[in-house]
Amino acid sequence: MEQVLTISTTWGTNDPTKATIPFHLARGAKQTGIDVRIVLAGDSTDLIRSGVAGTVRGKGVPPLTEVLDFARENKIPIHV
Repeated sequence: MEQVLTISTTWGTNDPTKATIPFHLARGAKQTGIDVRIVLAGDSTDLIRSGVAGTVRGKGVPPLTEVLDFARENKIPIHV
């Protein structure tokens, strides 16, 4: 049986820090060799709309575009 870490979130643009955290966790998991996927529900589905990621900048974390680009480049599945 394949093991995949699933990170899910419902946080959207109304809280940029919380919205970004799941993508940071997924990046860290992927960098350590763990298979990972991200599941977006509710408000978080807006995060992958064209042009939205560039407006999401949480406090004390890199911008969403940075970790979203990493997810795309490293083929981390994002389920909506």
